[in-house]
Amino acid sequence: MKKVLIGAMAALACLAAAPAAQAAPSTPAPYKLVDQCAGNMVPGFPKVLSNQLGDTQGRLELRYSSAAGGTNCVQLYDMAPGKHSMTVTIKREGLSYQGSDSGVYDLYAGGVAVTGTNGKCVWVSGSLVMGSHSVDRFRGSWGPVACG
Repeated sequence: MKKVLIGAMAALACLAAAPAAQAAPSTPAPYKLVDQCAGNMVPGFPKVLSNQLGDTQGRLELRYSSAAGGTNCVQLYDMAPGKHSMTVTIKREGLSYQGSDSGVYDLYAGGVAVTGTNGKCVWVSGSLVMGSHSVDRFRGSWGPVACG
């Protein structure tokens, strides 16, 4: 009995010490995190992010697939070497909340997909932080887009 209790306590200690990255995703349905976005590029995309000086960095892609009543998916690609802080979001018309992915990534953030987009618009945004100065912060947001 003592071995079982010690094993259970050790398991609980491991769970308590687990990094936040292992926590359940905060992206609620109908949003979903995916490895790669499926479908065709939405007209007018990809978009680039810009800083306060108008310099550009990063590429935001928005794709559409007819699956699941229409699915839009957004992904942010970093075109510079090394890992950087990135955030990508998508919001579907008619929902009061959005889906997002953020973290320090080597190549891309997302994809974040949302279903039920036929006949609805979406809003997308991305940010890429490459350093500690304000000129190292690249952002962009677009919407309403992909309406219909």
